[in-house]
Amino acid sequence: MWIYGTISSSLLDAVLKTRCSARDLWVTIENLFRDNKEARAIQLENELRSLTIGNMSVHEYCQKLKTATDLLANIDSTVTYRAVVMHMLNGLSEKFDNIHNVIKHRSPFPSFSVARSMLIMEEDQINKHTKSTSPQVLHAGTTQGNVPPGQTSNYVNNRGDQHQQYYQGNSRNN
Repeated sequence: MWIYGTISSSLLDAVLKTRCSARDLWVTIENLFRDNKEARAIQLENELRSLTIGNMSVHEYCQKLKTATDLLANIDSTVTYRAVVMHMLNGLSEKFDNIHNVIKHRSPFPSFSVARSMLIMEEDQINKHTKSTSPQVLHAGTTQGNVPPGQTSNYVNNRGDQHQQYYQGNSRNN
């Protein structure tokens, strides 16, 4: 029952049998998974090569990379840590250009976990910088308080100080 409860519904439909031992069920699932190993390896390698970060966080992106490499290892198509890191770097966007070069030229070449940590720290810095450089809003308005007829008043808030500047309108005195 545990195996049936942990597999996807589409896989469940393919392996559901009456009076089946856990071992028989496991072997059936394993055979389905290992069926067409070479075709599956090619598909996973293509996914790994074409994976880009897009709008994902570094954590999500690295998790997808790790899942693909783990699936490849499960079908006896192991990817070296160096290749995984290179796939990671190739899928980054331009906002990671600085750390991309640091990781690429690091000696000794960093492991997947070290490169992932460096990217997460860079992402945190980028997010902090983006928040701190958000645009400031200048509030400007007019007030018509005690302004003589024929004149207008413009109110401008400059560094917290209140200044009123009076401009002569089109009056008969000009």
